[in-house]
Amino acid sequence: MSSTSRAPPVEAGVFEKFHLKSGNGAQLVNAQGRVYSTKYSLEPSGIQADDVIYGIKMAHMSCTDDSEGRLSGSGANTLEALRHIVGGEKGEEEIRKPLSTLLKDHFDLTMDCWIDESGLKKGRAVDTQGFIASNDDTIVLSYRFSTSLLDWVTNLSMTTSEWEPNQDALIGHAGFCSCFDGWVYKALGKGKPRVHTGFYNNFIYTIPHIQRHIIDKIKDPNDLNKKKIYICGCSLGAAIATMAFCYLLLELPWETLPHKLISVTAGCPRVCDRVMHKTIMDRLEELRPYDRAVLCRCVYNEDLVPHIPFNVAGFIHLDKLVYITKEGDVLVNPKLRGTKNFSELKRVFTSFWQEKKRKKAEATTTKTTNGAESESQEAKTPFQKEVESTPGPIKDHMPYWYLTFMERLKEREEAQVGEPSQRVIL
Repeated sequence: MSSTSRAPPVEAGVFEKFHLKSGNGAQLVNAQGRVYSTKYSLEPSGIQADDVIYGIKMAHMSCTDDSEGRLSGSGANTLEALRHIVGGEKGEEEIRKPLSTLLKDHFDLTMDCWIDESGLKKGRAVDTQGFIASNDDTIVLSYRFSTSLLDWVTNLSMTTSEWEPNQDALIGHAGFCSCFDGWVYKALGKGKPRVHTGFYNNFIYTIPHIQRHIIDKIKDPNDLNKKKIYICGCSLGAAIATMAFCYLLLELPWETLPHKLISVTAGCPRVCDRVMHKTIMDRLEELRPYDRAVLCRCVYNEDLVPHIPFNVAGFIHLDKLVYITKEGDVLVNPKLRGTKNFSELKRVFTSFWQEKKRKKAEATTTKTTNGAESESQEAKTPFQKEVESTPGPIKDHMPYWYLTFMERLKEREEAQVGEPSQRVIL
């Protein structure tokens, strides 16, 4: 088997545990999904691991900005991920630089605009931040993750609104009581696509920025450079990024454009109903032969946020799922158990209960005897302490794991091939 068709080694039993297609002809019954393999590099719309790593980095870069109070109140896991991305030998000094400087120095990107739609606007409270940056062959739109109480109110919302972005952009939101619009037609099976109201409203406020700095730019007849347009986000930012990806996907004639639209999200909540899911997946399938659009939804282990809002409320995810196991195996579109209806609720609560029992057992076996344990604790970094004190399903939501495990995948691939890979495809 050639080096371009092999996959990095995986943990024993991963095919059986996740009921994956084996790729060697001996398939399990009703197998779904596969282990990462570079043989898919030759297929249109394959996801490059380089793109996934780049997208996750861009998603996390939105944690900072150019303000004087940047990174104020940021948690240890946020700072650790940023330090991993840009710190290098300069460490703490480097991460404190303005976002525009970091983008230019580390990624050769010029920040076109900082998005800050916050406060009371057009009768609605909104809190959305992010940035758009670019160079000759790349455009990045990145949305910030949850940082305020208002963000969590948005995350926990359970209502949907009809997908009418151009109409709703004129009034600045989905409309008052929009959750009731179209329910008669929906009950009759003739409803319009629907999306999560909170995420949708946060996205709508950013449409003017998208129009000016992305759509106008890629439509410019004088700009002949082929571009990759990355739409990125973690957590809440991932949900808003998915809205932006859907908007651009449906708004532009990608068959006639030379550019490629790439969505990379980490720990994304559910964003839409089945009608919207079909609309987006059908459009992606239409564009597959052209290699013009890719959606990559990364989930690490037992990350809690992708379970929100619960499936039992009628919300579903868009594909393609890139699932990273606790051991670091990267699986593409596996069928995960306990992700639908009430079985999902059981899985979420069980994961918290198991984590509580694990920590109780650890506490029993590591009682301090002569102060050595206390000294060891004092020697730990703030990030290590935060990891130890955070419940597993929340700990698995930290961007640091997403980024470092994808980087390890690329390292394993390069070690197997014997030389640095230029294209690592999922």
